[in-house]
Formats: sequence, structure tokens, C-alpha cells
Amino acid sequence: MSVEAALKDNENRWEASYPAHDVSVAQSLVANDFAGVYWDGKVMSKSGVISEIKKDKDTYKSATNEKLAVHTYGPNVAVVVGTAREKGTGKDGKAFDRTFRFTDTWMLRNGQWQCVASQVMKLKG
Repeated sequence: MSVEAALKDNENRWEASYPAHDVSVAQSLVANDFAGVYWDGKVMSKSGVISEIKKDKDTYKSATNEKLAVHTYGPNVAVVVGTAREKGTGKDGKAFDRTFRFTDTWMLRNGQWQCVASQVMKLKG
């Protein structure tokens, strides 16, 4: 599998894990030394990412990525820029349709691609 295909697959599995509230995907893809900035400005570690997934009480109809672009920087580093779109119902019972733009930095470590940094911004919703 090419680097581009592998990272797009990782990104799609990660986004698809949100409707199931499945932390196992983030646990395997997010590096232990991860540093990220969440859409609301919070600085996040790996444990913060896991915590956000666990406390999410939304019900999702869909959660998909769009327009994923992979940029490689040598054999072990790549950046993925993309858009995630999520639709469903919040814990307050109100429908949501939200879109995020993200930049994820990936490193190949011990034969596995891990997300080491991420920046997310909310575009709508």
C-alpha cells in the first residue's frame, strides 16, 4: 500500500470511529507524544483525544472525510490536510451538521504510521 493510500485509510478509519465512540482506533493511530490543537483552541495530548471520544454523547448519522491531500516529506513524515463532515443529533436533542478542516502530521515509527500532531478548526456547525 502506498503512503498516500495508507494515510487516507488511517484518516478515514479515525473519522469513522467517532459515530461508534470507539477509542481503540485513536489509541492505535495517535502517538504517545502527540500534540494537537482542538477546534475550540484546547491543547490536546493523546489522553485528551481519548477523553474527548469517551465523553462524546452525540448520535451520528454520518462522519466522513472529504478532500484528503497527502504531502510527503521524506520516507518517514507526511502531512494530511482534509475536511471532516459530521451529521447527527447532539446530546441536547438538536440536529447538527458540522464541518472541520484539519492538518495531521504523521510519522512512520517501527513500521507503523502514527499521528504526532494535529490542528483542527471548525468551519461550520
